Amino acid sequence: MRDSLRQSLGLIPHPEGGYFRETWRAGAEPMASRGGVDPGGDTVTFKGSERNTLTSIYWMVTAEAPFGWWICNASDHVHYWHGGGALTYHVVDPATGAHTRTVLGPDAAKGEVLQFPVRGGHWKAAELRKDDDFCLIGEAVAPGWDFNDFRWGTAAELETLMGAHTFAPLKHLVKSDASGQGADFDKTYDS
Repeated sequence: MRDSLRQSLGLIPHPEGGYFRETWRAGAEPMASRGGVDPGGDTVTFKGSERNTLTSIYWMVTAEAPFGWWICNASDHVHYWHGGGALTYHVVDPATGAHTRTVLGPDAAKGEVLQFPVRGGHWKAAELRKDDDFCLIGEAVAPGWDFNDFRWGTAAELETLMGAHTFAPLKHLVKSDASGQGADFDKTYDS
């Protein structure tokens, strides 16, 4: 089911892990701007630069690539559960270092949620629940996604922010080769 769903949705490898497809870029053709602003679409000024007003993607995490590494995005993201297993999000407030854990999944009786927001500037990482084959989510981003508004987290900065005791069990979510910020991800769209 997972592979046929991935193929049906036209998902391609995502540099954060898993697979994705941009499904909406306000006023512009999805995927055409290759993760950057499409100035011909609907735009807004954000932190001194133009950004499309809203973007949305499908993102699938699989058992073979079960993590979304520690990252920080400038824009607010709202995550929506669409199918498969559950995805645990770890979010860290950059002002206080406070860590929260939210499970995006279908079982409200167990405290899982079908959607939740992550504010821009907060650190986040995700991991597929053990023994689940995949999780398919949607992400809406406002102002719209631009790879230049993204950066990988390093172990040193996250440990300093969170404290060694809190960070230690989450260290495996740091991308070991956290190079390739921003526009370097353009090659992603050649998949």
